Amino acid sequence: MASGTADTSTAPPAGVTEGSRQVSRRRYFPAAEGLRALAAVAVLLYHVATNAGRDAAGFVYEPAAVLDMGVSVFFVLSGFLIYRPFAAASVGRAAVPSLRRFWWRRLLRIVPAYWAALSIMWLLGWVEVGDRPWRLYLFVQVYDPYTTLQGIVPAWSLDAEVAFYLLVPLWAAALRRIARGRVAVELGGVAVLFAAGYVSRAAFTASERVWAVTPAGDPVTMRAVSFTWLPNQIDLFAIGMAFAVLSVAAADGPLRDRLDRWARPAGLWWAAAAVAWLGFAYRWGEASLVEGHGGAWQIRAAAFGTVGLTLMVPVVFGGGGGLRRLLHARPVAWVGTVSYGLYLWHLDLLQEVPGWTGRPLAEHPFPALVLLTLALGLLAAAASWYALERPLVTGGVGGKPLPARPDPA
Repeated sequence: MASGTADTSTAPPAGVTEGSRQVSRRRYFPAAEGLRALAAVAVLLYHVATNAGRDAAGFVYEPAAVLDMGVSVFFVLSGFLIYRPFAAASVGRAAVPSLRRFWWRRLLRIVPAYWAALSIMWLLGWVEVGDRPWRLYLFVQVYDPYTTLQGIVPAWSLDAEVAFYLLVPLWAAALRRIARGRVAVELGGVAVLFAAGYVSRAAFTASERVWAVTPAGDPVTMRAVSFTWLPNQIDLFAIGMAFAVLSVAAADGPLRDRLDRWARPAGLWWAAAAVAWLGFAYRWGEASLVEGHGGAWQIRAAAFGTVGLTLMVPVVFGGGGGLRRLLHARPVAWVGTVSYGLYLWHLDLLQEVPGWTGRPLAEHPFPALVLLTLALGLLAAAASWYALERPLVTGGVGGKPLPARPDPA
């Protein structure tokens, strides 16, 4: 999934300073590619496990059945990368980003690859588009109970991303007027968005309104569909936004040194993420989404947010260490680079396996199914990246070529 587009260079543009200091000690975060690879593979494991079933996955099923939290990691990472240039402008460390350039970059990064994947799968008969395919192409399918999960199912998260892209410049402009360079006010604004996620989920949970009825006569409530909407995911984006504010506010100096020192034991932060993941998986599990109401939904969001936060700490702060070297490794970074295509293609490729082999998914060895889906997904992702995404990302925006380095989005 595409998430984030800011801070792609290794250093600030020549001459951009604040007083005698450079705008930022670091503007490119190479570990973000590795984290994106991890999130994409997590979502792939989730789909393989839940489609193959508990018997096929065996003891792996419980922890894998909540790995849709990989989407939450994407949201946290997106909040960080997307908001960082706006946060830098708010605290006086950079110029206000051009909205035309911002939205044009976002369009180039997510729309062509998604439209191509959706069109090809539609022509192949792999996806259902119903009688309102335009909703799928315009990223509004989640706002209709009859189209929410039509087309490329994981694309529901793109609808939340697009809504976030529309919100960020407006939110940043309003907060910039209030904050006037005060970091505490910026963090306070982020805290408001974080709390809004919990308030929104509570409001939707309390609603018993039936929004639609399935062909089988089963009611579809607002809560069953609204989990895909931005207000019920905004706390995850807010976590990333908080990292953005802190990273530009602590570009250098004692605060930066302190944050780097806290983040340096990267293994401990990721161990905390593993504890949150496994604790949630074995205590609440996938039923928190299927059957959960009220508190269960909030607990799920809190657990997923905790995982995203603890994974992000050593990506943004700290330095060195075996974990960061792993995230920087070429194969891992490459998977992160092409992860948008992997995210778009893997589920439908997985669901075509029974037709190709003549055997249900549950009859295939689970490890083989994972490796096959990953291999096919990466082939499709590589084709998408090299034939379409990379030429657009590096082809220029508004007459100015984008950096040759892969967009962290």
